Amino acid sequence: MKYFSFSILLLAVAISSCEKKQKPLVCANVYAAMKKAADWQLSVLQNNKWKYPCTDWTNGALYAGIMAWSSMANDDKYLSFIKTVADSIAWRTGDRRYFADDYCVGQTWSQCFMIYKDSAMIKPMMKLADEIIERPHEESLDLRVIKDVQQREWAWCDALFMGPTALAYLATASGKQKYLDIANTLWWRTADYLYNPKESLFYRDSNFFDRKEKNGQPVFWSRGNGWVIAAITRMLQNMPKDYPDRGRYEKLYGEMIQKIASLQTKDGSWHPSLLDPDNFPKEVSGTAFFCYAMAWGINNGYLEYEEYFPKIQKAWNVIEGCIHEDGKLGNVQVPAASPDGVSDDDTEVYGVGAMLLAGTEIFKLQFAKEEGEKFTVQNTTAVNRAKEVVSIDMASMGNKKTAADSLTVINAQTGEEVPSQAALGNGKTELLVQAGTAINSSAFYFIKNQKPKAVEPKVYGRFVPERKDDFTWENDCIAFRMYGPALEETVVSSGIDVWVKRTQRMVIDKWYKEDNYHQDNGEGMDGYGVGKTLGAGGSAPLINKKLYPSRHFATYKVLEKGPLRFSFQLIYKAWKAGDIEVKETKTITLEAGSFMNKMESTYSFATDELPVAVGVGIMPSKGEVWNETQDYTAFGYQQQDESGNTRIGVVVPQPCVQMQLPTEPDSYKNLGNHLLLTKTMKDKTFTYYQGASWDKEGTFKTFADWQQYLRNKITILKNPLKIKVN
Repeated sequence: MKYFSFSILLLAVAISSCEKKQKPLVCANVYAAMKKAADWQLSVLQNNKWKYPCTDWTNGALYAGIMAWSSMANDDKYLSFIKTVADSIAWRTGDRRYFADDYCVGQTWSQCFMIYKDSAMIKPMMKLADEIIERPHEESLDLRVIKDVQQREWAWCDALFMGPTALAYLATASGKQKYLDIANTLWWRTADYLYNPKESLFYRDSNFFDRKEKNGQPVFWSRGNGWVIAAITRMLQNMPKDYPDRGRYEKLYGEMIQKIASLQTKDGSWHPSLLDPDNFPKEVSGTAFFCYAMAWGINNGYLEYEEYFPKIQKAWNVIEGCIHEDGKLGNVQVPAASPDGVSDDDTEVYGVGAMLLAGTEIFKLQFAKEEGEKFTVQNTTAVNRAKEVVSIDMASMGNKKTAADSLTVINAQTGEEVPSQAALGNGKTELLVQAGTAINSSAFYFIKNQKPKAVEPKVYGRFVPERKDDFTWENDCIAFRMYGPALEETVVSSGIDVWVKRTQRMVIDKWYKEDNYHQDNGEGMDGYGVGKTLGAGGSAPLINKKLYPSRHFATYKVLEKGPLRFSFQLIYKAWKAGDIEVKETKTITLEAGSFMNKMESTYSFATDELPVAVGVGIMPSKGEVWNETQDYTAFGYQQQDESGNTRIGVVVPQPCVQMQLPTEPDSYKNLGNHLLLTKTMKDKTFTYYQGASWDKEGTFKTFADWQQYLRNKITILKNPLKIKVN
């Protein structure tokens, strides 16, 4: 008998140990779980299986989660989904004008506006908000007295997630505090009515003031309180630090989160009725909202990591365990006004929204706590920059003694190694990583002290003495060349030649060896004729409406060999530009994934300034020209011939004057140059960007697409990726 008792004791200890042992949170696993659930939900909706109108509160909560997820998913499809839905209804809210459930979507429309800066995205919500401000808001919130008051006022606790957050985000988007002020006024009208300070929880509405559960406890609905605690965080995110009532929200958050944390069940979840969990099963939407609020609290300095992280870990393990093999999120209570039963097969869009809100905060929390070197890259623009190469200054890292070429970079979101390159630039050691991000998104990376894997180069270039001293360079998108000393015996041109490609492989050596690159053999071709023009964006002094281009480069120097960035210098002998003697050193940089070179010309001359022009050759075939000039100048040219549409682009980070000048006749019968006129100052580097594309490569289907790429280049130059190390 004693032995049996001892066995039971051992079993109890074992069970207790299993309950305490939690699956560790790994960034890549958290990311994968979110992606799995988000992709399943989008697939359902994109197959037109909408259970509710797209402006319904259910979908409003989903959009809130998708917006959070899209900020770290590094994939434009999620934001594109939101934008497509909103575009289809002209960014309107629901039909029930003052019903908070029907304008919950407004918070997402405002977030989209903050990315795209299109006033059409918030115009309908602003009109509604102005009407809400003008209303008297004097009706009783007692649903027992006025049964339809919720059509006009926030008479139930869920409304605090639907209404005030939409107004608060609108205040941030528009810069008009009046929307935050009305949200704040109406928030406290509802909170003062429905909040039970003794229990630190919210009643769902007035119908629950005296209602009891089977165990005699008051009815406090898990998801209802989840709406409120999530809404508090979103109000605080849109509230100035010195806002008069900010402290009231922080106090309410502290009271609620402490109470909620104390009600977590042993399995790590919260059940539909917070004070009577034994009569209800686990439920994911409430659990996810509470998990989100706690993770957000740690990330924003409101909660202690040691106290709350174990609860977050347990809760996330529950949530992750409710994701079906196909990505469906189960155990989500269907739409209701009170605690109810729930099954493993029950799912709803707002459950996925809550789960994505929680996952994004947990990912950031876990990433911050990981030991070792790491960095984040943030793209704040509406331009996809996923292929952009970023530079990490080795001096900014904790372990400054490790050589850059002995480091491996791991994408924390996917767990995969990403290509990197050790480089020397501007007198500092850099670690180059192709670590850009999607629209308005962040990427997260770990740096490990281990030798990186060998990668296929994405850039390449070399001096080509076997072909008249060409210098030719390429990346995975496009190729270029400039002519060297040996060719001056037959042709003199300082213009830039283009080789168009429709392969990501490096082709220079192969094409020179085969010596038939003037025809397309499936990989691309050299169909661009530079002649005596400046070609695809060469530059030269321009004095009294006459160009004075240099001769061919005299010497060269390779600075960086790849695999992500190739840079080199071309040094030119002095020449006369009118009466001015000019020398030039041209530094050219091409990075993986880009269709444009960075051109840096250091001109030496005796005067204070030198007029210069960037030129694009006018070809005899059909051509089309486009340009825009403000503080930056963008110029595009499309050459149409039997080889397809070759497009040239130039971006100059300063205003330019456009003009055309003829050139001497050449074998290509080119007509002259389109010129962008500007000037460079003494002892200063003249920097601009030039590049090319080909319609058969496929990235840019139309000339308008290429024009947008050039506009995007200006956005990129004005808004560098934000890099935070450690």
